[in-house]
Amino acid sequence: MRKSVPDPPPETSTKGNPTDDPPRDRSALYRAIDFYLTGEQPSAPDELRFYNVSEDVSFEDAQLYLADLLRCASVTAYQCGDQLKGAERAMVFSVWHLLEIAKAMVDRSIDCLGMKQG
Repeated sequence: MRKSVPDPPPETSTKGNPTDDPPRDRSALYRAIDFYLTGEQPSAPDELRFYNVSEDVSFEDAQLYLADLLRCASVTAYQCGDQLKGAERAMVFSVWHLLEIAKAMVDRSIDCLGMKQG
Protein backbone atom coordinates (compact mmCIF):
# COMPACT_ATOMS: atom_id res chain seq x y z
CA MET A 1 0.00 0.00 0.00
CA ARG A 2 1.46 3.39 -1.00
CA LYS A 3 0.84 6.57 0.92
CA SER A 4 0.10 9.67 -1.11
CA VAL A 5 1.39 11.95 1.68
CA PRO A 6 4.93 11.64 3.06
CA ASP A 7 5.18 10.72 6.70
CA PRO A 8 5.75 13.27 8.25
CA PRO A 9 4.72 15.85 5.65
CA PRO A 10 7.31 18.55 4.89
CA GLU A 11 6.99 21.84 6.76
CA THR A 12 5.41 24.51 4.60
CA SER A 13 5.22 28.26 4.78
CA THR A 14 1.94 30.18 4.58
CA LYS A 15 2.25 30.18 0.76
CA GLY A 16 2.33 26.39 0.64
CA ASN A 17 5.99 26.17 -0.41
CA PRO A 18 8.47 24.13 1.62
CA THR A 19 10.29 26.43 4.01
CA ASP A 20 13.89 27.32 3.29
CA ASP A 21 14.78 27.89 6.93
CA PRO A 22 12.78 25.73 9.39
CA PRO A 23 14.69 26.93 12.52
CA ARG A 24 13.80 30.55 11.70
CA ASP A 25 10.15 29.60 11.20
CA ARG A 26 10.24 27.67 14.47
CA SER A 27 11.62 30.68 16.35
CA ALA A 28 8.87 32.85 14.82
CA LEU A 29 6.31 30.33 16.04
CA TYR A 30 7.79 30.38 19.55
CA ARG A 31 7.75 34.22 19.62
CA ALA A 32 4.09 34.21 18.54
CA ILE A 33 3.16 31.67 21.22
CA ASP A 34 5.07 33.62 23.88
CA PHE A 35 3.24 36.79 22.87
CA TYR A 36 -0.12 35.02 22.96
CA LEU A 37 0.51 33.42 26.36
CA THR A 38 2.30 36.26 28.16
CA GLY A 39 1.19 39.37 26.29
CA GLU A 40 4.82 40.52 26.03
CA GLN A 41 6.22 41.85 22.78
CA PRO A 42 8.45 39.33 21.00
CA SER A 43 12.18 39.96 21.03
CA ALA A 44 13.66 41.87 18.13
CA PRO A 45 15.27 39.74 15.38
CA ASP A 46 18.59 41.51 16.07
CA GLU A 47 18.76 39.72 19.40
CA LEU A 48 18.79 36.33 17.65
CA ARG A 49 22.47 35.96 16.78
CA PHE A 50 24.84 33.06 16.46
CA TYR A 51 27.62 35.01 18.15
CA ASN A 52 27.49 37.66 20.83
CA VAL A 53 30.39 39.77 22.06
CA SER A 54 30.78 40.36 25.78
CA GLU A 55 30.29 43.92 26.96
CA ASP A 56 33.66 43.57 28.73
CA VAL A 57 35.61 43.44 25.44
CA SER A 58 37.47 46.70 24.89
CA PHE A 59 37.66 48.52 21.55
CA GLU A 60 41.35 47.67 21.26
CA ASP A 61 40.78 43.99 21.99
CA ALA A 62 37.95 43.89 19.45
CA GLN A 63 40.21 45.49 16.83
CA LEU A 64 43.00 42.99 17.54
CA TYR A 65 40.58 40.10 17.27
CA LEU A 66 39.14 41.53 14.06
CA ALA A 67 42.65 41.84 12.59
CA ASP A 68 43.26 38.17 13.39
CA LEU A 69 39.92 37.11 11.84
CA LEU A 70 40.72 39.08 8.69
CA ARG A 71 44.17 37.46 8.51
CA CYS A 72 42.61 34.00 8.73
CA ALA A 73 39.97 34.84 6.11
CA SER A 74 42.66 36.27 3.84
CA VAL A 75 44.81 33.14 4.08
CA THR A 76 41.76 30.95 3.43
CA ALA A 77 40.72 32.98 0.36
CA TYR A 78 44.28 32.94 -1.00
CA GLN A 79 44.60 29.18 -0.55
CA CYS A 80 41.22 28.57 -2.22
CA GLY A 81 42.03 30.91 -5.12
CA ASP A 82 45.35 29.21 -5.68
CA GLN A 83 43.49 26.00 -6.58
CA LEU A 84 41.18 27.63 -9.17
CA LYS A 85 41.52 28.85 -12.73
CA GLY A 86 39.96 31.55 -14.90
CA ALA A 87 37.08 33.74 -13.70
CA GLU A 88 36.59 31.77 -10.47
CA ARG A 89 40.22 32.36 -9.54
CA ALA A 90 39.90 36.08 -10.31
CA MET A 91 36.77 36.34 -8.16
CA VAL A 92 38.37 34.63 -5.16
CA PHE A 93 41.48 36.79 -5.47
CA SER A 94 39.22 39.86 -5.60
CA VAL A 95 37.79 38.77 -2.25
CA TRP A 96 41.33 38.21 -0.98
CA HIS A 97 42.28 41.72 -2.09
CA LEU A 98 39.28 43.25 -0.27
CA LEU A 99 40.19 41.31 2.89
CA GLU A 100 43.75 42.63 2.67
CA ILE A 101 42.47 46.22 2.36
CA ALA A 102 40.16 45.73 5.37
CA LYS A 103 43.03 44.22 7.38
CA ALA A 104 45.31 47.16 6.48
CA MET A 105 42.65 49.60 7.72
CA VAL A 106 42.18 47.68 10.98
CA ASP A 107 45.95 47.50 11.47
CA ARG A 108 46.15 51.27 10.94
CA SER A 109 43.39 51.88 13.50
CA ILE A 110 45.30 49.73 16.01
CA ASP A 111 48.46 51.76 15.30
CA CYS A 112 46.48 54.97 15.91
CA LEU A 113 45.25 53.60 19.25
CA GLY A 114 48.85 52.93 20.23
CA MET A 115 49.85 56.52 19.33
CA LYS A 116 47.04 57.98 21.46
CA GLN A 117 48.00 55.87 24.47
CA GLY A 118 51.75 56.45 24.11
